[in-house]
Amino acid sequence: MKKIALVAGILAIAGAALAHWYYGDRGRFTTDAEYTNLARSVSGNDLVSGHDPAVTLRFDPEYQYIGGQKFILYGVAATEQHFFVEENAEGKLQSIYWVQFEAYLPDKPYTYDYEDSPLRVNLGEYEFFTDAEAFHFDPEKKRKRGTDGAMVREFLASKGYAYPSEVLYSRLVYLTDEARNKELMIIFMDDLALQGLTAADLQEGGASASRWPEIEQALIQKISNTLSVIAPDA
Repeated sequence: MKKIALVAGILAIAGAALAHWYYGDRGRFTTDAEYTNLARSVSGNDLVSGHDPAVTLRFDPEYQYIGGQKFILYGVAATEQHFFVEENAEGKLQSIYWVQFEAYLPDKPYTYDYEDSPLRVNLGEYEFFTDAEAFHFDPEKKRKRGTDGAMVREFLASKGYAYPSEVLYSRLVYLTDEARNKELMIIFMDDLALQGLTAADLQEGGASASRWPEIEQALIQKISNTLSVIAPDA
């Protein structure tokens, strides 16, 4: 009887672990990327969206469009991404705009909430919930598959790009209507090493931590200087 109980206990633990892996790994439900029949179009440096929201994103000429993709994120949200990049003198990634249109599927009763974002940034007529930070990117670090970030890294790798080691990052999110189940997310990343700094320098207790407000403001200003968000009737 003790042996049977032991086996049952082992099976129960194994079953619980398997269930945790299956349901905890949301990325396994993300579909493969598709690169054609995207809902948004690009003309020159204008990314044009006809819906959710109807808007034109105009990027400065130093940014080149390298393509887009779509997929169902975690099996619950239709997601379309587009990428504009700036290269350094060696042809490596210096900064990037990652634009993401995302909407929960009609049968998913979820909403987006960014009220805890510390900043509000206005681009044209649109107010964005905004966060900013600096981070070190370790290409050897094991990361979850099937996240929107993982899909971005795979896309960039297919184009011969990788993130800089030290990154300035800002996320701007516009919720398209009161239902809060659709969003336009713009992520901007810039090479922090160009300023002679590391992410560790800017963390609490870092050698240049006191400079973070200045660095953050300059990052937001660079976004305002290189991206225009234009309403359809503008």
